[in-house]
Amino acid sequence: MKIGQSLTVAAAAIATTVSAKHGDAHLRALEHRHLHHKARAASAAEKGPASQLGEAVLAKRTGQCQFPEDAGLVAVPGASNGGWAMSPDECCEPGGYCPYACPPGQVSMQWDPTATSYSYPQSMHGGLFCDNSGKIKKPFPDRPYCVDGTGNVGCRNKASKNVAICQTVLPGNEAMLIPTDVETSATLAIPGPKYWAGTAA
Repeated sequence: MKIGQSLTVAAAAIATTVSAKHGDAHLRALEHRHLHHKARAASAAEKGPASQLGEAVLAKRTGQCQFPEDAGLVAVPGASNGGWAMSPDECCEPGGYCPYACPPGQVSMQWDPTATSYSYPQSMHGGLFCDNSGKIKKPFPDRPYCVDGTGNVGCRNKASKNVAICQTVLPGNEAMLIPTDVETSATLAIPGPKYWAGTAA
């Protein structure tokens, strides 16, 4: 076989392999997501700590989708979530719902009024609504932020250190982000039948 023919066959084999690897749409989506996060991280690194601090101060000053610190809620720690019951790198953005954590023994009573069944994407719409101007609003103005759970269960810690019991964010991303820090004992909330769509959290 001539050198030219060998190179042609090799190139065809490589092209076939690459096509097979990237033919699946799901893999392409994952790769796109990975590159997006990588680009965000590189951009943040280029800006430097001073620039990032300035942006954080500006965001706090404008109060865009700001967590209501005077509402008796529990702020969930995270680099970007601003106290909301969201993943640490997730932000509460205008036009979306922002879930929050209630004190131990209580459950949230705010969510998208149109979300009446456990179906996507309405199942993600828990908490307060941040309108397009960045202002936080109660979906149900006549309801409190939180209410006591029905049939509360107590937790006693016999370990030598504190134990964290986490509640699922639902409606929301269903991650276990709502914390209850148990030093010696604490009350865990069990949602009643009037909780969102008759589900538990």
